[in-house]
Amino acid sequence: MEQAKKKKQFSILPKNKTTEEKVSGLICIAPAFILLTIFVLVPLVMAIWRSFYYYESGPVDSYFVGFENYKAILKNEIFLKSLGNVLLMALCIVSFQVIGSFIFASILVKVRNKFTVFVRVIIYLPYLFSGIVVGCIFTLLTTYNGGFINGLITLFDGEPISFQMDKFWAYLSIIVPTLWVGMGYTTLVFYSGLINIPNDYLEAASVDGAGYFTKLFSIILPSLKNYFVLIIVTLVTGNLQMFEIPMMMTNGLPLNMTMTPVLYLVHLRSNGNVSESQIIAASILIMLSVGAINAIVFSLTNRKDKDERRVKKHG
Repeated sequence: MEQAKKKKQFSILPKNKTTEEKVSGLICIAPAFILLTIFVLVPLVMAIWRSFYYYESGPVDSYFVGFENYKAILKNEIFLKSLGNVLLMALCIVSFQVIGSFIFASILVKVRNKFTVFVRVIIYLPYLFSGIVVGCIFTLLTTYNGGFINGLITLFDGEPISFQMDKFWAYLSIIVPTLWVGMGYTTLVFYSGLINIPNDYLEAASVDGAGYFTKLFSIILPSLKNYFVLIIVTLVTGNLQMFEIPMMMTNGLPLNMTMTPVLYLVHLRSNGNVSESQIIAASILIMLSVGAINAIVFSLTNRKDKDERRVKKHG
């Protein structure tokens, strides 16, 4: 018995507790880091490297061209137009979705009965559908000949709407399905934030005579600041890379007015009119654009936090 107790337990971890925690932590994150390196970092470095070369028939026939691929894609009028298109649509979608989701979440918080769970499930369901499925659903609604919406219009002797050929309706046919897909997710994120605001704050403000808008701008919105940042960054990142819904609904029509950068790159890849190196360079430009916008959002929020801390410190 005594000999068994004296036997030392074998362990690959160091005996020092602090070092043991560091080593165990590194072991835990090692699989994720290895996978991230293999499937993200290495392909990214290879893509950046290839964007500075021109490939004719393979790596053997490649030669260094510097920033020529970037210059060529930035001179492409359709690509620049697609950037403007996606920025406009992303601005509309993010604005409507953030405001609409917050209002809907505020209503859900007030409704506390047996139907609340049912409503939360229903509004979240569209988020589970892929962009292709959503595009198919709304294509059946907006088709010029035989679509449900145009069928109702012609039933009352109206003129059918060409959703692909009219600029306003083409934009709307992309914005509405995108809002329908994402509204449930953002609503539930805001809902989780609203129910976590302590009721003591709101009750104390009510006792002091504060109205709804005073509580909104002094308590509710500041408490949800991190939720707003999360949702805005997520929506901006996703919508700047939108592809499935624009492809299914308009495919860039009319006259490339609803063309998005990712959709345009797919067209270039399928047509073969542009070298793959230029397509890679365009992909990197899209990545940099998304990163720059997210960096601006984070810098604005961090600056506001620093200003608030400075005011509290000197106050």
